[in-house]
Amino acid sequence: MDSSLNITAPAPGLPGPWGVVSSWIELHDAGRQRDLPLRVYLPNAPRLQGLVVFSHGLGGSRDGGQAWLSHWASHGIAAIAVQHPGSDASLLGDGRSPQALRQAFRAAMSPEQLTLRLDDLCFMLGAIGTDPALPAKLTTAPAIGLCGHSFGAVTVQLLAGEQRAGRPARPLDQRVRAALALSPSARQPDMPPGLAQRFGAIELPFMSLTGTRDDGMGLSDITAANRELPFRHMAPGHKYLLVFDGGTHLDFAGQASDAEGSVFRIRRNPPRFSEALLAASTAFWQAHLADDHGSLDWLHTTLPGRLRPDDRFEIR
Repeated sequence: MDSSLNITAPAPGLPGPWGVVSSWIELHDAGRQRDLPLRVYLPNAPRLQGLVVFSHGLGGSRDGGQAWLSHWASHGIAAIAVQHPGSDASLLGDGRSPQALRQAFRAAMSPEQLTLRLDDLCFMLGAIGTDPALPAKLTTAPAIGLCGHSFGAVTVQLLAGEQRAGRPARPLDQRVRAALALSPSARQPDMPPGLAQRFGAIELPFMSLTGTRDDGMGLSDITAANRELPFRHMAPGHKYLLVFDGGTHLDFAGQASDAEGSVFRIRRNPPRFSEALLAASTAFWQAHLADDHGSLDWLHTTLPGRLRPDDRFEIR
């Protein structure tokens, strides 16, 4: 890695050295007759250190994850937030009752919507370097990372290699080198095949970020303990689990639009562990997208000492 572009200085939890320009773009998938709203975060670094493709949770939008994506971009890692029609902010409606909102969300947690999301991300990956609507600079990224929150994390798990009965595995784009899941999930007991078979095929470096109060939003039986199951059943090798004491499901959304914030009561201030989350995730991307050995060492040796006493960090 070129020392003149060392993105480990300043510290990964602090804003990086590069300015960031965000733009709102819409791509059209002619094969599916589907429009995909995007938000692109492009650092003014002379050379990108990576590119992250982000998938929001149920009821989210391309503005979700802003706190995380803008920070990573300030460290030279560009990002694209993809909005998934059908499981996005359109579910929120105008003045829907809590009961109607829950019903809409349950309906959107369907195999059909999950397939649409997977197709969205595959289309997005294919558009990088081929669609002139996207900044040409994105093609200079040395590697791509996949990231998602909640239902977006489930989407990322499947693209990264999770195997489910009745859902054929998809070939992974060779440019994808790492994945990060905010509020990942599985259930125990769960659908076949067993968890070891489901997650054992994930070979990518994979970071799971969750909290001790990350119980979802009452739409399913997912508990905070379930969030750790994917990590527990992945094959060893650059697998990371960071559990923040007191962290709730919406703490990991990474900011949201005003509409999402009002419906979900997402706090406008970052969670108290925000700097540690930013540091850990930035170092993870630096290590596995930019091949920065200093960041890899930082994850193993320095990060544990930066966490609060009741936070938990594990590496396999």
